[in-house]
Amino acid sequence: MNKDYYNGFAKIYFEKIINKIIEIGNLNDQDKTILDFGCGTKFLEKKLNKKILNYDINKDHTEIVNIFDYDFNVMVINHVLMYMSQDQIQKLFKDLRLKNENCELIVGIGRMSFLNKLAAILAFNFKAHDGTKTSPTEQLKIISEYVEIISKKTVFYMTDIYLLKFRDKI
Repeated sequence: MNKDYYNGFAKIYFEKIINKIIEIGNLNDQDKTILDFGCGTKFLEKKLNKKILNYDINKDHTEIVNIFDYDFNVMVINHVLMYMSQDQIQKLFKDLRLKNENCELIVGIGRMSFLNKLAAILAFNFKAHDGTKTSPTEQLKIISEYVEIISKKTVFYMTDIYLLKFRDKI
C-alpha cells in the first residue's frame, strides 16, 4: 500500500493506534529490538525516535528482504493480517514460533464494522478495506491457535490492539 494514512482526518485515528501500540508493548524500552511487519511509511519508527527493523511488501518502504534473517524480540503487525490469506497467517505464526518462541507480538486488528466504514467515508478513503482476504474474526481464530492474549486495548471502538505471547504448547 502506498497510501500515507498519517495525514488529514485519518491521522487522528492512526496516530492513536500507534500510541496504543507503544503503550501496550512498552516500546520505549531501549532493550527491545522491534520488527515492524508492514511498516508502511515507518511512522512507528518516527514516533519512537529510534531505529527499528522495517519490513513491508512494498519495496519502497522495506529495509529488509527476509524477516527471519534478523533477531528481534518484539514484532508489531498492525492492520496487516487482513491482507493475508488464512494459510499465509498460519505460516507466519508457525515460522515466528520456530524463530523465537519468546517473541512478544503486538497485533492491531481493525473491526471492519459499520463505524469503521463510516469513518473511512468521512476521511474520503472509499477503498479502505479493498484487498481484504481475512475478516477480523478469522484473523483472531487463526492466531489464537498459536498465542495467548496478555492484554488488549481498543481505539475508538474501531481497532483492537493485542499484546500476545506464544502458547507453551500448540
